[in-house]
Amino acid sequence: MHFTVVKFTVRPERDAAWLSLVEDITQATRAEPGNVLIEWFKSVDDPHQYVVVEGYAGLEAAEAHTNSEHLKTAFAELPDMLTSTPEVISAQTEEGGWSPMPGAVPR
Repeated sequence: MHFTVVKFTVRPERDAAWLSLVEDITQATRAEPGNVLIEWFKSVDDPHQYVVVEGYAGLEAAEAHTNSEHLKTAFAELPDMLTSTPEVISAQTEEGGWSPMPGAVPR
């Protein structure tokens, strides 16, 4: 799986527009044939910082996502919403998606 994590810090006055954009991106990305997962998280330290975790069947699927029309459309809006350049971690992993975390099983 090709695994990507991206951290975004959003201008406070753009939070509502950001959440709308994220919803559109998420739905379109989940419909991509090579998408394994896409999940968004909000920082507990900064109420305007968001992290997306994405997994793709392989590098080709990740590249298709990067070149998708919905992502190009979103990237045209991003500069007006962000306070800083997003930070990214991208790697190939042997995992195929989420797996159970040992030692943290509910009672």
